Amino acid sequence: MSMFGEICIARLLRPALLLAAGICTAASGQEKTVPCPEFPVPHVGQLQWVAENMRMNGMPMQIKELTTEQTPQQVIAFYRQRWSDAPPYSHEYEVSGMPAIATLRKECFYTVQVMPHGRGAKALLGVSTKPEGGQVKKLGTGFPNMAGSTVLNDIDHYDLGKTGRTIMLTNTYSPEANLNFYRRMMAEEGWGAVMDRAVRGTKGVSHVLVMKRGYHEANLTISPGKAGTSGTNVLATFVDKP
Repeated sequence: MSMFGEICIARLLRPALLLAAGICTAASGQEKTVPCPEFPVPHVGQLQWVAENMRMNGMPMQIKELTTEQTPQQVIAFYRQRWSDAPPYSHEYEVSGMPAIATLRKECFYTVQVMPHGRGAKALLGVSTKPEGGQVKKLGTGFPNMAGSTVLNDIDHYDLGKTGRTIMLTNTYSPEANLNFYRRMMAEEGWGAVMDRAVRGTKGVSHVLVMKRGYHEANLTISPGKAGTSGTNVLATFVDKP
C-alpha cells in the first residue's frame, strides 16, 4: 500500500476525532460494514481499497485511494460542487499542509484528503458512521499501559480472514521506562520475544519489539516524543495469523 495511505489514513476524521497515528491495512472479501451510499468519485481516476473493513476508535469505516490526472485543486473542486446542493454542505481544512474536505450526510461522514502525485493527485476517501450501539469505545481496553498514558487511537482491522488491532498511545515517561515496562508486562502475559532491537532515526533512538504467543504476533515500536519535548510514543500492532 502507498506511503500516502500509511501517513494519512488516521487523519481522515480529524474534524470528528483527534487522531494521531497512521495505519494502513488492505482488506477484502468482507461484508459491507459501513451502511452508507457509495462515495462519489470523479470520472477520471482509478480506485483501490485501503481498508474495506475496519473500526477506527469503535467507528465502522471504509477507505479507498483515488489516483487521478486531476490536480488536488480540481479534486477538491469536484467535491465542493458535489456537496454544495444541500446542507450541511461541506467543510474545507488542511492536514499537514494538504487540502481536505468533508461533509456529513445523515449519519454518514465523508472526508477527502488530497496530495500531489506526479502531474495529478492521490486522494484518500474515507466514509464512516456512528459507533455500533451508539457507544464510544473505551480506547486501549485490555492493553497494558503506564499510569497517565493517553491512548490516541485504537483500531480493529480485518484482512482476508485475519483480525488485527493497532493501538497508539503517548505518555511522559522515558522510552527506556516504557521499554522495560512492556518487556515485563508482555512476558507476564505469555509473549515471547523474537526481536528486540534499537533503531536510530531522526527523532533519536526508537526500540522495536516483535513478540509471539501461539499464532498471534505483536509488534511494538517505542519512540521518543516530538523534538524538544519529553515523553514517548508507543505504537502496538497485534495480528492473529501473521
